[in-house]
Amino acid sequence: MTNWTHPQTGYVHAFHGGFWSNWVFQIASSNSTNNTIMFSRGGFQEARGWPYGGPFYVSNIFEELDSSNEWFLDKLTRTLYFMPNDTMPNVFVASQLSCLISNSGSSIENPVRNILIDGLIFTQTSNTYLKDFMVPSGGDWSVHRGGTIYLTNTENITVTNNLFTQLGSNGIAVIDYNYATSITLNEFVWLADSGVILVGSTDGIDGFSVTSQPNRILIQSNIFHELGIYIKQSSPVLISVSRSVSVIGNLMFNMPRAAININDGFYGNHTISWNVIFNAVRETKDHGPINTWDRQPFLTDARQSGLPSLWQHYSYIHHNTIIGNYHSVWPLDHDDGSCFYEDSYNFLVYGGKKNYLGHSKIDHHEIYVYPDVYKPQFGYGNCVGGSSGWNESWIENICVLYQSSVPYNIGNCDVASLVLPYLANNTIYIPSGKQVAFVCNVNGTSRRMTLEEWQLFGLDIGTTVQTVPDMKVVIEWARQMLQNVLFENVKIKENKNLY
Repeated sequence: MTNWTHPQTGYVHAFHGGFWSNWVFQIASSNSTNNTIMFSRGGFQEARGWPYGGPFYVSNIFEELDSSNEWFLDKLTRTLYFMPNDTMPNVFVASQLSCLISNSGSSIENPVRNILIDGLIFTQTSNTYLKDFMVPSGGDWSVHRGGTIYLTNTENITVTNNLFTQLGSNGIAVIDYNYATSITLNEFVWLADSGVILVGSTDGIDGFSVTSQPNRILIQSNIFHELGIYIKQSSPVLISVSRSVSVIGNLMFNMPRAAININDGFYGNHTISWNVIFNAVRETKDHGPINTWDRQPFLTDARQSGLPSLWQHYSYIHHNTIIGNYHSVWPLDHDDGSCFYEDSYNFLVYGGKKNYLGHSKIDHHEIYVYPDVYKPQFGYGNCVGGSSGWNESWIENICVLYQSSVPYNIGNCDVASLVLPYLANNTIYIPSGKQVAFVCNVNGTSRRMTLEEWQLFGLDIGTTVQTVPDMKVVIEWARQMLQNVLFENVKIKENKNLY
């Protein structure tokens, strides 16, 4: 920065200190003597903050224009400088628009209805990372409530067979009241922010008398990849303050954070099924390809129509194939008090079950493969980890350990505890030559127990421990499960009234 003539033209893109997100700041000034940069506006692109930042880079500084395909915009002289590669491009696009289509009804009572957006290419829009962001609920997210397609106060909108590419913002923003929106057969690639965001509004915790939320939304058979180029707290799909969202049969890969993020426990009744997800959490940490939070109560009629309650409807996550590679810790990351989830029939690679507080979650008929293959964070690298609340179950699952022989790492585990998950009828595979160890407190002292000793306390009745099979066998189990052959006698209790 010693030779920056006009530092105020520049921007700083910095990672959050815990690598949960990133921030973007305008530069106010710089001081080369003490190596400091003073910020002006920015830092609101993430909700929780942190006392320090991480790795960063600067952009739009004239003196740093020294590599191929870099550019600098001098707004005072209205001059664009570009450092070419071998040849100069024939076309330069200087976009002034971040939103290309806006469907906005005047109110919930007077919505826009029955619109089809089909077969278009949406590209080359301007960035929005320094426009207004807001925190929609108690999750970690801060969002820009805008996108290339913007929907609010609508009914029966269909967006299908489109390409969203090289965009400076979110692909589709479904904001406040939208009923029966269908987003299908699109491709989202090279986006600065998220693919599809669904963000509603409430009056404080009151989502019962205020119904300004996305409702009965279908996101199906889309391809999402190469997202979050500028905003790292981004996802192919964000669900926040929304009702009855179905995310079905999508392919999602190559993103900096989660693929599907449910930012809060508002209402519930979501279905996440038949998706294939890999290469998530590539640039951040402490996260999983599917992430949920639930830090605050909301008043809705999710449990009984017309009757306000703080309880949510169950949501259903089933028949997904999720590979928890890169920095993913848990394929299904039920974080910070997540409640009312039924997870079943998922094929989950490189990560175990995470429960961090919350309650009322059931996990059954899952296949977990090598949850301990990576160095675990927070001590997790097991079939089940975390700190459970009440009414938690882990039953009828298969877990294949790679090198460990300790299936569970349950916070504050005590055989006399009422919040110990209900464990039964599981099949646990450990490496050949190792002895299984169930670690838990007995009369205040930590013990390593055999399966037989563990079952004397009424835990894991019906569970067996076997030697790890050949991986071809495990892959065949996955194929059979996803084709409804394995575990075929058990029914999924998903909401059949969605789509």
